[in-house]
Amino acid sequence: MMPSLFAHYVAGLLKDKHADIVELGCGNGRDSVFFSKQGHNVDAIDQCYNEICFLINQYQHIDNLDFRCDDFTDLVDDEPYDVVYSRFTLHSVNKEQETRTLEWAYRNLKKDGLLCIEVRGQKNEIYKMGEAVDNEPDAYIYDNHYRRFLNFDNLCDELKKIGFSLDFAAEDKDFAPFNGQNETYIRVIARK
Repeated sequence: MMPSLFAHYVAGLLKDKHADIVELGCGNGRDSVFFSKQGHNVDAIDQCYNEICFLINQYQHIDNLDFRCDDFTDLVDDEPYDVVYSRFTLHSVNKEQETRTLEWAYRNLKKDGLLCIEVRGQKNEIYKMGEAVDNEPDAYIYDNHYRRFLNFDNLCDELKKIGFSLDFAAEDKDFAPFNGQNETYIRVIARK
């Protein structure tokens, strides 16, 4: 399985460094496996028990890669990481869970550590498609998936309020083209 373009982008930021990385919501594990093959130590977290069991079995021979079944929005403080990596995960949780996750990331990053986010925002082409979720602004059920579309400016402001500085922040196309589609996404690299 090929890693995402975002994983390649983040790996480029880490050249000549062996980083301790945690991936929040690793899904099929493709980016975590990629980072481990780049020589980084990776903790990969997802709450899908069956997927994590499969990944543990499939990649048990890789020493610098650990898969863990857990809810990334409710983690306890851990050993500090150089990178907290979140691709397409923050739009799958509510606002309270998002804030809790961002605050956890800040506490659990080493000094100068990076929070790397790629997520759907309000300029995404499927924004407001599907059934609106009651009492959750900008959240919709579309194609049987819960998606909450983040406001780019509010996300940047929240990160700064927590204590992050922004190395890069944009809402644009060309971040994650897939199957001939080139939707608009938010990409942020925030530094502790």
